[in-house]
Amino acid sequence: MDVELRHLRAFVAVAEELSFTRAAVRLHLVQQALSAQIGQLEERLGVQVVERTTRRVALTDAGRELYPRAVAILAAVEEAERATRAAATERVEVVLGFVAPLDVGAMQPVLRRLAEDEPGIEVTVRFADLLDPSGGLRRGESDVAKVYGPFDTTGLELLPLWTEPRGVAVGATHPFAARDAITIDELVAEPTFDFPTSDPLWREFWTATAHRRGRPPLIAAQYRSLDALLEAVRAGLGVHLMTRPLVRSTSGITWVPVEGLEPLEHFLAWRAGDERPGVAALAAAARAVADDLAGAAPS
Repeated sequence: MDVELRHLRAFVAVAEELSFTRAAVRLHLVQQALSAQIGQLEERLGVQVVERTTRRVALTDAGRELYPRAVAILAAVEEAERATRAAATERVEVVLGFVAPLDVGAMQPVLRRLAEDEPGIEVTVRFADLLDPSGGLRRGESDVAKVYGPFDTTGLELLPLWTEPRGVAVGATHPFAARDAITIDELVAEPTFDFPTSDPLWREFWTATAHRRGRPPLIAAQYRSLDALLEAVRAGLGVHLMTRPLVRSTSGITWVPVEGLEPLEHFLAWRAGDERPGVAALAAAARAVADDLAGAAPS
């Protein structure tokens, strides 16, 4: 018997969650059914792809080889389904993914420009998982995404939009809260937070790995959502790198600049080679807005 899409979906969920419990919840399955699908996948492939004990779940070497290919297959199927449905109607639909909901406001000039230039294109907004820096592109859940980096951009095309400074978010009673700025050395000496992303470049950027001289960060807790991170910072468990807009309207948290810290770059991204009309039109609108901003900036 051949491998089925349900087997690949089950495997990708387990690979990304590294937990049968969380993967089952994500797929709306009972854990026994999920385990059975992984077992069927391994039986049909003839190799073990997941190591599971009572204490941990990890991918085997074969599983690590399968993961990016399974993601690509599922994305291709999703794209084929969406393209087929779009071809049956006169409307042109494009799904715009966001890593952080806050970025929706910043993209309004682009969406207005798109509506003026291409009124027949319908944009659907999708909020991706905070742990996925591709904004849903990797999983085929979005056609175009507003992203920021650095992260693994293999297979993606990027259009630079703007940059903004990063600083550190601290609780209102933290000693840094009264400072005008801190140094990078002061930053890396503080406890911070980790998040279970599968992209090492993304994690290293937000934990300032490049500035730690080989020393690992002191991890106070792990988060999976922005709300959880903000609550942990507010409670004084540690500090975390953020951009100022994320904490501007958040009570109990202060944003402090970090001297010498590289800024955050924002991009519009889409899968390389995707020349569908909706993707091209959204990219063109973003490029026009970016050009307008660059022309208006003081020299």
